[in-house]
Amino acid sequence: MGLLSEGSPLTWEETKKYADYVREHGVIQFIKIYHRLKDRQNDCLKWGDEVEYMVIKFDHSKKTAKVCLKAEKLLTVLMEKEKENHGDVKALWRPEFGAYMIEGTPGKPYGALSSCFNVVEANMRARRLEVTDMLESDESLLCLTSFPRLGCAEFTFPPANTDPKGSALRSLFFPDAAVYGGHPRFKTLARNIRQRRGRKVIINVPIYRDQNTSDPFVEDFTNLGDDGEAAAAALPNHVYMDAMGFGMGCSCLQVTFQACNINEARTLYDQLAP
Repeated sequence: MGLLSEGSPLTWEETKKYADYVREHGVIQFIKIYHRLKDRQNDCLKWGDEVEYMVIKFDHSKKTAKVCLKAEKLLTVLMEKEKENHGDVKALWRPEFGAYMIEGTPGKPYGALSSCFNVVEANMRARRLEVTDMLESDESLLCLTSFPRLGCAEFTFPPANTDPKGSALRSLFFPDAAVYGGHPRFKTLARNIRQRRGRKVIINVPIYRDQNTSDPFVEDFTNLGDDGEAAAAALPNHVYMDAMGFGMGCSCLQVTFQACNINEARTLYDQLAP
C-alpha cells in the first residue's frame, strides 16, 4: 500500500482543476530525481514483506463466516505501540481498503545477509500472534486472496446495508461500511473514480457452468435497488460486480526492495515482475 498522509482529500471536481498541473510536474519531478540518483552506487540492499490479513467472524452454531469490520479498532491499538516505542517494534501495522483488513510488515527492513532469511518466518508468526491475541474466541485471521462470500447477502459482521443511491460506492453488493473509515483516502478514492468515469465500476467474470446452471445465466438485480444500470452492464453467463471493493478488498503478499543501484533494481524488477 502507498504512503498514507494526513490531510483533507479533494473531491473529483476540485481535483480536475489541478490534474494537468500534477501530470506535468509529476513527470518533471520524476526526470529530475532520476538524473540526480541514476549514478548512485552502493546503497544497502533492504527488503521486507507486506502481508494483508482479513479478520473473520465465525458463528459455529449457524455455520457461517463473515468479514469482521473491526480493523480500525485493532489498528488504533497496534499503531499506538509503534508511537510509544518510537518505531522499535517487531511489526508495523497499516490500514487497507477493507474495514476488515489490516496490513503487517516487519518493524525494520531485512538486509543483504543470507541470515536474514532465518527470521522471516518467525516475524510472520509473531505478527499473526500479536493480532490473534486481540481477537475474540470466535474470530480469526485469514490470509486468502479473496473472501469467498464477498458481496453476497449479509457477508459482513456487524451487518451493513448497501445504499445504491447515496453512498460513496453506490454498489448493489458492497456497502460503504465495509470500506476502512479511519482514513479519508479510501472512500474518497472510490467516489472520485466513479465520478471521473461517470458510472460505477463494471466487472464481469465468466460463470463456472455445471449441469444446474441456467442457460443463459442472467441475474435480476431489481430487489437490490437497481435502476437499470446493473442490468445494462451485466453480461449473460457472467458474474457481475460493481465496486472497487471486489479488487481492493482482496488481500495479497507483497515484497518491497531497496536495491544497491538502479541496474540492480532493474534486474530485480525484470526477474520478479509477473
